[in-house]
Amino acid sequence: MIQKEIYIKEFLEGQIKQLQSAEYSFWVLVMKTLVLGVGNPILRDDGVGIHVVRELKRHLHLKDVDFEEAGTSSIELVEIFKGYERVIIIDAIMTKNGIPGRIYKLTPDDLPTLHGISPHNIDFRTAIEFGKHFIGKMPERIDIYAVEVCNVTEFGEYLSSDVRRCIPTIIKKIKKDIENGNR
Repeated sequence: MIQKEIYIKEFLEGQIKQLQSAEYSFWVLVMKTLVLGVGNPILRDDGVGIHVVRELKRHLHLKDVDFEEAGTSSIELVEIFKGYERVIIIDAIMTKNGIPGRIYKLTPDDLPTLHGISPHNIDFRTAIEFGKHFIGKMPERIDIYAVEVCNVTEFGEYLSSDVRRCIPTIIKKIKKDIENGNR
């Protein structure tokens, strides 16, 4: 009798794991996700987002995940977000005492609001608010992977060595985030 109970228990545990796996797969595939590389690929490190999204596109093939590249205009980015529940942005960042190659995971709330003279150069948080009011539904979740860079003024398609070395790490983080975070 004990042997039969052990068999039933193991069988049920296996069934539960299969159901959990099926539920996980369902949620990963249901949430429409955009992975967006932002930057200028001919301004050295500023193109890190473009380089990362190209690598992800080559190696990650999931049904409801799209990969796109975009320039640096915040207001144009908002238009790209339409139709997605989740957006993952990869972009360059330069902080005062930053270490090139360091990766930060941010949300729009972590970014400063800067008010400029031109509506063409509005900051990202303001662009998101604009999108909510004038474009319609914005993604429920926006994650930003910002890579600390050091060279964004020289022309060239190659990343600095510190930034180039962080690419495998950021790719792993984003893959894991997509696999775990689309629930």
